[in-house]
Amino acid sequence: MKKHILILTILFLNSSFIFSQEVITELNGFKLRQFKDAVKSEYKEPFQVKNFDDGFIAEIYLIKPDSTAYVIFEYPSWNKEIIFSIQIYGAFKDIDPRFQNLKMGISENELIEKIGKPSNSKDIGEYGKVLEYENTNYSFEINNNGKLASIKIVDNYNELFPDPKVEKIPSLEKIKEVLNSKNPKIISEILSPELEIYLDNTTLFFKQSWEDEINSDSSKMYKTISEIIKGIIEIDASDENQYEENIRLTHGENPKHVLKFKTGIKLKEIVMKWENGKYLIWEIKT
Repeated sequence: MKKHILILTILFLNSSFIFSQEVITELNGFKLRQFKDAVKSEYKEPFQVKNFDDGFIAEIYLIKPDSTAYVIFEYPSWNKEIIFSIQIYGAFKDIDPRFQNLKMGISENELIEKIGKPSNSKDIGEYGKVLEYENTNYSFEINNNGKLASIKIVDNYNELFPDPKVEKIPSLEKIKEVLNSKNPKIISEILSPELEIYLDNTTLFFKQSWEDEINSDSSKMYKTISEIIKGIIEIDASDENQYEENIRLTHGENPKHVLKFKTGIKLKEIVMKWENGKYLIWEIKT
């Protein structure tokens, strides 16, 4: 009896490990679904551009001048202005991919020790092999010297989280708490990388890498949010003369959740979009 319980426990733990793998949205300082402008601001002109038959576009930017290390940004056919995938290549330990505290060039054993055992290993000939992880959005290449040579993340949110969950919509009180934290790192957790702020006939968006925006507020998005939301703390969600929530329907897209502020503050509307298993702020209107 005890042996059966032990076996069931082990199976349960293994199953939990497999299905609780984390989705990683950032690599090399950039975030999936950021605008292409952020890439251009950092790297200027690409070393090479590849156009694929399915309409996707890949841009390659060199990290090392001899092209032994580089980063690839891929843009999808349905919106060539947002990042669909990010891949960093180069088996050099001086390259920090800003991914789960890994360093490029570590051994396969070191990688597995930190990330876990892959669901699948695929031979890619002269390039080595690809390690894939079920129910995640990342993969790794191990070169023929047994070193970590590549990390890739992709926007497969619609596959992993196809159906919006109403219970995931944050309350107004939670939104107030986060936006009033004055901490860009905390605030960033509730913002879509596609966020646009409509302010005085001007559209603002993140123009630098996600990392730079959090560390230095390069595009002044966090400063602008702080100024726009002044007075939000006093808004009474139960008073329909001050506040209401509804949905926005767009053909072929998931419904968006809309928060309307009717009086007293500069902020007039927040639109939230289902993304990566959560509702994130996608538009702010004044």
